[in-house]
Amino acid sequence: MHERTDQAADTSQEKLRFVEDLALVFERMGLVRMTGRTVGWLLVAEPPEQTFGQIAEALQASKGSISNALKTLVTMRWVNKISNPGDRRDYYVIRPGILPELMRQQSGMYTDMTDTIGRGLRLFDDPAGAGAARVREIHEFMTWIGREMPALIERWYAEHGS
Repeated sequence: MHERTDQAADTSQEKLRFVEDLALVFERMGLVRMTGRTVGWLLVAEPPEQTFGQIAEALQASKGSISNALKTLVTMRWVNKISNPGDRRDYYVIRPGILPELMRQQSGMYTDMTDTIGRGLRLFDDPAGAGAARVREIHEFMTWIGREMPALIERWYAEHGS
């Protein structure tokens, strides 16, 4: 019996380590660390649908920080807020298929970025010259990614039956 308790504690600590590591990734992406913690917890929590209180307890965080993180994640469409008949509590769950969907929606960003960087490239007397190299490199990459990303996303959906 003691071994089972130790295994549960180890698993819990591993989950919390994952949550913290993911939070740091989100922070490097410019998001608030608690937003990353919340995503991390919702990815590994059992059951996957968690109440506000369950999230706050698991993350040992203030109600205000959890509230802000959930508001951000619901607005960003990473998380669904759901309710069940006869239950007054709200539940939060990671939206299935969220990352490919968001990447697909952001495809227009590649065109916008390519067009804007292209304007910067035209500021140079010689767009093919050494002075324009840093702008040209970004323009070429964004042109490439704008062409390739939709195909990658479609391939993902084809391979995963979505």
